[in-house]
Amino acid sequence: MKINKTTAAALVLGTIAGAAHAQSSVTLYGLVDAGILYNNNVKGSAAWSLSTATSSRWGLLGSEDLGGGTKAIFDLENGFTVSTGALSQGGLLFGRKAFVGIGNSNWGTVTAGRQYSASNDATSPFASGADWAASGLGYGTRAADVDNVDTSNRIQNSIKYTSPNISGATLGVLYSLGGVAGNFAQNSVKDVGLAYANGPVKLGASYMFTKDPYYATFGDQGNSSTSATGTNNNMPSRIFGGYASAGSQQIVTAGGSYALGPVTLAALYSNTQFQNLGEVTAGGSYGTKYNGGTATFNSGELNVKYQVTPALLVAAAYIYTHNSGAGSDDSAHYNQINLGVTYALSKRTSLYADGFYEAAAGTDSTGKAAVANFSGSTYSATNHAVAAIVGMTQRF
Repeated sequence: MKINKTTAAALVLGTIAGAAHAQSSVTLYGLVDAGILYNNNVKGSAAWSLSTATSSRWGLLGSEDLGGGTKAIFDLENGFTVSTGALSQGGLLFGRKAFVGIGNSNWGTVTAGRQYSASNDATSPFASGADWAASGLGYGTRAADVDNVDTSNRIQNSIKYTSPNISGATLGVLYSLGGVAGNFAQNSVKDVGLAYANGPVKLGASYMFTKDPYYATFGDQGNSSTSATGTNNNMPSRIFGGYASAGSQQIVTAGGSYALGPVTLAALYSNTQFQNLGEVTAGGSYGTKYNGGTATFNSGELNVKYQVTPALLVAAAYIYTHNSGAGSDDSAHYNQINLGVTYALSKRTSLYADGFYEAAAGTDSTGKAAVANFSGSTYSATNHAVAAIVGMTQRF
């Protein structure tokens, strides 16, 4: 067959376009979750509701091969409430994740936007509340997720570097720009996480320092005002809401897990400090009591997962948190138990049942008798609460 110049050019362009298409991809992914939630003590009353154990979401993940082991990437992830169809994360279109970046197989990846912290990447795998214990609901976290291991607060305006895997070790470093004219440090976040995996052993440690946390992280979730004159309560949990005036927050976390065949044992420790109390004007919050000082939370967790069969997983966790307070009258203790069962009907579809118990003692951050206060829930009228959720998850 005789091919003229026009036909040859078209064939060449078609080949180039096909090659470019083969080297680029955009993937639609997500999950839909719905469950029936029971909480025996919401300000003294039992409550039944349609909720979710794993946050419903959909996302677009993109990658383009630039050659030489380098690629451009992006991830846009939307969260929504399946019971109403409303947007989650306070109505943000891509409230779960929104970032773009460039990566190289030898040098690592740099991303910019709204994303998970490097601390979360390193330590959340060892926390039941970020894994099997209804991570989207928040009830399974340590004391209202005071250490942010369950990513109640994502980090926006951030630039993150993630190293390649070097002999099992991965380093992550993140900096969030506060964006305040004339004050580079205000509302900023510094974050570093180190993870290690070798066979059955996994380890992780992290450090995060936030300036003006009431606005920098707690107020930047789309559900609260980020203005110093705002009247919304960015920190509604009574467990730590009384420390909203903190000038800074420091979180140190370390954990690890060990797999013994079908059984995985994990442990996690975190130290969270609300520092320089009284330094920030926190409109609408509980945090007006203190003028100076630091409030410290020490939290420990032990959990176990047992893969009974390829389809059936059972798990349990115990969590203890001590708030040493910022004064002589606000020391509190929180004990929690998480139980969970997950049964996979297929690779995409699973059924689950999770239960939670929390008990509190002492005086909480607001200066009142400590009460149970699951993360994401209105506080209990007493020092204890029981909750359970059963439902279904489908991934795509």
